[in-house]
Amino acid sequence: MALTLGPLLIDAGIDPAQALVIRHAFVTDPEESGLQGLHADSTDAEMLPYTATRSSDTRRFPAVPPRFWVVFIKEGGDQARFWSVVENRGQIAYDDIRRTFDVVESNHMADLRKRLVMGGGRYAPGG
Repeated sequence: MALTLGPLLIDAGIDPAQALVIRHAFVTDPEESGLQGLHADSTDAEMLPYTATRSSDTRRFPAVPPRFWVVFIKEGGDQARFWSVVENRGQIAYDDIRRTFDVVESNHMADLRKRLVMGGGRYAPGG
């Protein structure tokens, strides 16, 4: 029997129905976008603002995202490594292309950061 994310979230005090799972892939944003992009050597300091900036297209990212976002980073094939749980404290900026949220790292699941690897599952769009 495979270990699933739901029980880990519940154990951490997070209702799985009230959490958003994001799987970041490595991307290079066009220089004119003003966005940093993400690569294999991205630091935690780069991950947080990247995570906070999401698509304005509600087909790619929820119009009203939940309080907790469980963030994974692509690791190879269909696997992703757990980066952190962030707390969404609300939208702080919006334009026709992107929205920016006030997010902070949470202590939820801190013992599993960079240790938990998930594979073969479906993920919410990282937008």
